[in-house]
Amino acid sequence: RAYASFMRGNLALEMNQWQTACTEYQMAMQLCEALGQGLAAAGGTSSNGGSGTGDDGVDVQQLELFDFFNSRAKNVIAPLLKYCHYELQEKGLSPTEKISFLQSSSSISDGDPLQSKLHSLKNETLQTQATSGSSMSQITFRENVIPVETKDLRMALLKIQDLKSDWEEEEEKKTNNDATSSSSDDAKFMELLSGYDDAVSLVNKELKQLAALKSGPAVNAKKFQLVNLLGYSKYQKLKLVMGRNEVLTNGIIQTSKEDDEGMTLKHLEEVAHLYDALLQDARAVASLAGGGSADDFDGDSSSAIVEDEFYLEANANVLRLRSLRCYYLARMHASPVVHKYSEAIALLDQAERLANEALEEIGACDQMEHGDALLESLEKVAAEMRGEKCRVLALSYLSKSSSTGSGKCLLQRLHDYNIPSSPKSIAHVPPKLEPMACKPSFFDVALNYVSEYPVDELERAMEEHNGAEAASSGILGWFRRG
Repeated sequence: RAYASFMRGNLALEMNQWQTACTEYQMAMQLCEALGQGLAAAGGTSSNGGSGTGDDGVDVQQLELFDFFNSRAKNVIAPLLKYCHYELQEKGLSPTEKISFLQSSSSISDGDPLQSKLHSLKNETLQTQATSGSSMSQITFRENVIPVETKDLRMALLKIQDLKSDWEEEEEKKTNNDATSSSSDDAKFMELLSGYDDAVSLVNKELKQLAALKSGPAVNAKKFQLVNLLGYSKYQKLKLVMGRNEVLTNGIIQTSKEDDEGMTLKHLEEVAHLYDALLQDARAVASLAGGGSADDFDGDSSSAIVEDEFYLEANANVLRLRSLRCYYLARMHASPVVHKYSEAIALLDQAERLANEALEEIGACDQMEHGDALLESLEKVAAEMRGEKCRVLALSYLSKSSSTGSGKCLLQRLHDYNIPSSPKSIAHVPPKLEPMACKPSFFDVALNYVSEYPVDELERAMEEHNGAEAASSGILGWFRRG
């Protein structure tokens, strides 16, 4: 009966007969739950020694059937029943509410009809919004409001907006659960990057179509719109990648600070590599086309760069990343494994100079996104640079001095002017163990066998010795010898 009701419900679902499908799915779910509860009760009676046969194989089969019927009711029939209930009250819901309802009801695989229905509904919603022009009809980039006139580009931007919201929800769940990056999170991130690539390719396609046309007011205005749309799409993609790399970099730094060993050479290499990638992306942002006004645009996207607020913020970010990259490269050179102190000092000087320039540039950009947080973090790193420079200068001086090979730390040789060539540390933490003098009787094994001194015998021996010396002291004493 359960199987027959389930199949009748599937047929009604395919024929869009929602009331019949609800009735049949409800019957199938009730029968599956009843079968699962009955098998569980039978298994419990058998295990308690009641009317059971005592055969372990029968109990295992009953447990498998119990799991099968309960999982079928919970994971297959229940989502389909929710979808049919949703279709019965569909008229009062907006397209966004339809999608959110399906997302909350779909805990099933990609091959399921409900999941395919969800994808098709999303595509239909995007098509409707792109055709009507009610959403993403214009974007704002570098103080210019750019209209999005083509349907394909509007649909691509709407798809990006939808993918970005899904990825941000996944990131929020990961943050709340304090978990690491998962495969689903990475897949959504890559899908979002692919969406930006699709938008860039669409804009480039339209720009190629205009490349053969002669320059004129209308053609230049259209090119100006497309150039800014291209810059907007590339900027959003680069911003997304840079934000993710910044999170990875801060995670490595924070993890190494909590570790007892601190930042090892491997950690420094990973951070320097990430800052190298961030610097490349920041320079790409600074060289993006766009900005200015349509009247000043001459139809050439590779013309002189417009020095607007966006360009100044991008250059300030480049200076900040250059400073951080130099700092961690200097720490790599000053590590005990590399110990290239002269190169480290030069890199620290460069990092400190770039940090001061970056602080001035970021402070001048009043509308820079997260400008206050960037200033605060860079000021902390600049203070660390000064301390690191003092430490490297001390190590450089100590490495050039002569030595007797002493392995003492600085705290133990405050008054010792014979400086080691390779100093280990300023102080041993925790202090090294030092030998302490113990009672001699503890190690005197012979004490167990020696009695008190024989005083009388020693005095008698001394008297005999003294008497013999007195007898041999006369004139004839010399003849008595031998």
